[in-house]
Amino acid sequence: MDFSLSEERKMLQETVGRFFENNYKDIKKRGEYLKMTDGFSREFWKESSNLGVINGLVSPAFGGLGGSGEDICIIFELVGKSLCIEPFLSSGLLSSTILSSLNNPKTDLINQIIEGKLLMSFAHMEMNNRYEDHFIETKAKLEKETWKLNGSKSFVINGDSADKVIISARIEGKVNDKKGIGLFLVDNNNINNRPYNTIDGYRSTEMSFENINGELLCKDNQALKCIIKTNSAGALALSAEAVGIMQVCFDLTLDYLKTRKQFGKSIGAFQSIQHRMVDMMLEIEQVRSAVMLASSTFESNPTIRDKNVSAAKNLVGRVGKLIAEESIQLHGGIAMTWEYSVAHYAKRLIMIDHLMGDADYHRDRFKLLSSI
Repeated sequence: MDFSLSEERKMLQETVGRFFENNYKDIKKRGEYLKMTDGFSREFWKESSNLGVINGLVSPAFGGLGGSGEDICIIFELVGKSLCIEPFLSSGLLSSTILSSLNNPKTDLINQIIEGKLLMSFAHMEMNNRYEDHFIETKAKLEKETWKLNGSKSFVINGDSADKVIISARIEGKVNDKKGIGLFLVDNNNINNRPYNTIDGYRSTEMSFENINGELLCKDNQALKCIIKTNSAGALALSAEAVGIMQVCFDLTLDYLKTRKQFGKSIGAFQSIQHRMVDMMLEIEQVRSAVMLASSTFESNPTIRDKNVSAAKNLVGRVGKLIAEESIQLHGGIAMTWEYSVAHYAKRLIMIDHLMGDADYHRDRFKLLSSI
């Protein structure tokens, strides 16, 4: 099989890669963005829109220029290499995926996201939910033709800076039922937000709301399908981001082993060190292959799509821990300093395992989907 990129995707990769490199020159620059009010640079986000980076995450059917599994992976691998903190995941991918998956797609909102005028977040995770698509405790009830939402959401990525939020809520049934689910569009001004920074420097939010108005986007089977597709898109994007991070960790470690000397020669000359580097390289290539398979089948049958995404995300969780640990151990104490970039990459790599389902969850999901 030919796994080489088309000319259009090579141009996308080169253009976005240069753009990220120019704006994320070193870990110090990232630190400056982290200290901003929103936890990221609004100017960089607008420039990303002008360049068409957000466009690459949305299908041409809804005003974008990409939206395929390959497009998502190209952009997010570069996001990983730069440790980019702007809301490409929360607003650019998750929110636009839901809005484009509706029976009546919200193309006006999608276009505003693409143009960089609108920031949105997807609020689905809850304190008692372990990654399940259909476990929802938040309640929605219809009062005089107006939907009222009550409940709370945890770990809403970039939730404090979003203009609007898509909230999953239960219209009827028990908390673990697959029926009776609704997706609602809510103005963020009506939500109580408690923002905080995660261990890898990104911004997240705890949300709570009482009798707030929500616009029903979809419900029942369509709502569950939207949630599943969106979470799979997020898991694929995070897997591609992890590939970019792993490659940077490997390259930084290799450069360090060539320059650090002990007993009169570089420590990379010791055979035991070389064996560990070879193991890292092989594991990274295995992850890369799994992500490529998941991206190539992303537009196929939902069962195949979700199974391949789970296989990739499970591998990312297991290998990510290995790469993070090996990178730090082979560097020694310097890898734990704030000024050196390896620790920041390692933190993000560990955190990715806990987003959109960890390795254990996706292992069990892969088993379930394989039996269908």
